[in-house]
Amino acid sequence: MEAIETLAEGDDGVRSAGPIEYFETFYDWIPHRDDGEMRPNTAVTDRERAALLELSRMLDDACDATPRHMTIEDLIATGWPTRIQPFAITARDVMNERGRLSENDDALPE
Repeated sequence: MEAIETLAEGDDGVRSAGPIEYFETFYDWIPHRDDGEMRPNTAVTDRERAALLELSRMLDDACDATPRHMTIEDLIATGWPTRIQPFAITARDVMNERGRLSENDDALPE
């Protein structure tokens, strides 16, 4: 969810993560199309998977169209973060429909 949230922030997500992490944080969970398919995950619904795959295609296109090394402002200037942002917002919203588990250990039952 953190990777999707960064993408949903558009230009601000690039500013907070930097150009490399902007892409790689997402790719930690869903690989670039050249590196295989999204791993099966029974915790993800078909609708969530479809939204993630659509976001993944956009991110792959952006990754393929931009230089490997660039500054934050260079990536923002390509316009890709702005184009990716609505797909990330959609994926985030779809994922949030079922709610999120707390990441706070105090919220876990004893």
